[in-house]
Amino acid sequence: MSNGIRVRDPVHNFIVLRADEVKLVDTPIFQRLRGIRQLAMANLVYPGALHTRFDHSLGVCHVAGLLAEQLRLSNDEVELVRLAALLHDLGHGPFSHVSEHMLDWYADSAKLGADQKTEKIHERITAHLIENDADIQRIIGRDKCEKITRLLDDGFGQPALRAIVSGPLDADKQDYLLRDSHFCGVAYGLFDIHQFHRSLVLEGPPDEKELMIDPDGVHAVEQYVLAKYYLTTNVYRHRVRLITDQMIIRAIRLGIDVDGVENLKRLFSFDGSATFYENYPKWDDSAFLAEFASNQSRGPLSCELLQRLQRRRLLKRVFSCPLQEFKNTETRTLLTKIGERENDARRAKLEAEIAAVLPRQGDQAVEPRFVIVHPYTIRSVRVSSRNDGAGMMVARGPTPRPFEQDSALFASIDEGYNEGYVEVYAPIFWDSETDKRRIRRELEKPIRDILEALHEEKKEGKPS
Repeated sequence: MSNGIRVRDPVHNFIVLRADEVKLVDTPIFQRLRGIRQLAMANLVYPGALHTRFDHSLGVCHVAGLLAEQLRLSNDEVELVRLAALLHDLGHGPFSHVSEHMLDWYADSAKLGADQKTEKIHERITAHLIENDADIQRIIGRDKCEKITRLLDDGFGQPALRAIVSGPLDADKQDYLLRDSHFCGVAYGLFDIHQFHRSLVLEGPPDEKELMIDPDGVHAVEQYVLAKYYLTTNVYRHRVRLITDQMIIRAIRLGIDVDGVENLKRLFSFDGSATFYENYPKWDDSAFLAEFASNQSRGPLSCELLQRLQRRRLLKRVFSCPLQEFKNTETRTLLTKIGERENDARRAKLEAEIAAVLPRQGDQAVEPRFVIVHPYTIRSVRVSSRNDGAGMMVARGPTPRPFEQDSALFASIDEGYNEGYVEVYAPIFWDSETDKRRIRRELEKPIRDILEALHEEKKEGKPS
């Protein structure tokens, strides 16, 4: 471990970093990750959730290295996998996945061109930073940088290398399940990582080996998949987590579209230009709040929402309903897609109508742009066992079988059973649980009636 270090980690005990990895960690571009929280503002409901993309990246590097060594990859392959795992999150913006959504929303398609992908912009930013940051280039060289970006994109070398860093069984998920569980103080995401590693094998021709599940390891993988499902349903879909994410998203949109805050627009309007890449790494959570939550005269609407977050004056969930309770199929379909760009005007109209039936707050009516209609879906545990269409395969016999077919537990689960919900968040307050129940009960019918009328509007040809 010449010139390497050991880092004390609350999840993995000790993380051993090699010499070049230590140098990469010390670069400004990597140190920036200390300022980006892994779970955005989940600490408003889980006070311990203050961990960052920095410690997560160290953990992914550690886990990827352990798995690569367990699979007996070559020294060069282990090194490449560890480096790719260490650098895989460089492209995250303020509040992590919230930035992903906004980068996709405001991408400048005119400048990017129709042939360029925009669905995973943060990954494109990561690749650009790896290949162009002077410190990274100096430490590991241009050739390794290119191999890393290829591995993180379409893959480099045998397919198993990419699968260790990005795939349904990857080190990224392994670390964040354990890390998020630890810092949120819950046990939902726990699984036996060492037995999980022993349950994975390499199968296929030389130089084309795939990462698969040993037939004797199916139960260990079941535990891992269930951990991911339970953490999603209990933490990532927690009411307060959903509300805070949507408040940040709405603040950004109001800041750009209504308040006209140029710095905010510059941050999220990805156009692939050198100017964008120069500006983007300057921002983390603290810089974002310091700039955009401090000056109401410059961005009154966005600033007010962000200040509400800082003071934990959160929007309240005034309505929540399973989508299956809406009898009209077209209404359910429209509500599922109400957050998409083509339905933006329809969503704004819905929110204004809901604001009109909400109780006045003191002497003022509710600001309709602070009312948020938000749909979300919790996919069945069987579907969630896949990742971006890539399934987990069990190395059984001459022809590998999909995990969800090989597992008796998962084979018994209805793949089509998804839980879809629509919720409404609004800037109102209540003084007690009794008051809360009364207000929500009184709002149930008028809000439901407004949402139910969606399909009628479409029939009448009203603009969407």
